[in-house]
Amino acid sequence: MIVALRYQSRGGNTKMVAEAIAKAAEVKAESIAVPIDAPVDLLFVGGGVYAWAIDPALKNFLENLTPDDVTCIAAFSTGGGMSGTQMITKIAARKGIKVCEQALPIKLGLRNHTMFGGKGDIVLSEKESSAIEAFVKQVLASLSL
Repeated sequence: MIVALRYQSRGGNTKMVAEAIAKAAEVKAESIAVPIDAPVDLLFVGGGVYAWAIDPALKNFLENLTPDDVTCIAAFSTGGGMSGTQMITKIAARKGIKVCEQALPIKLGLRNHTMFGGKGDIVLSEKESSAIEAFVKQVLASLSL
């Protein structure tokens, strides 16, 4: 199974979560600026929520994916509104890409957000780290590609 991970992050929270997911899934966390250049079975993809919407660059990235590029998407989001995973999966489903039942909405808020003067060096709590590891295990176990 070929697994990839892409994320969009303005202030560092989503990047940090993406790196934790990547470690658990044993893949490299890459920004959405890095294109999907070969078909993948599973794409972990995530971003934050800004003014009740996902970032336009993330939306554009998702709009340009096809079922030939990605068989299944597992969404994660660090948005305070907690609707980021729903926005991601809605676009994927409309594009005909299978959506994993499991999603990871993880609320980090503006905790040490680099856009607001933080250093971007926050540490995930034990509970957050456990939730991320459980998410990755559930997604990988649920796939029968």
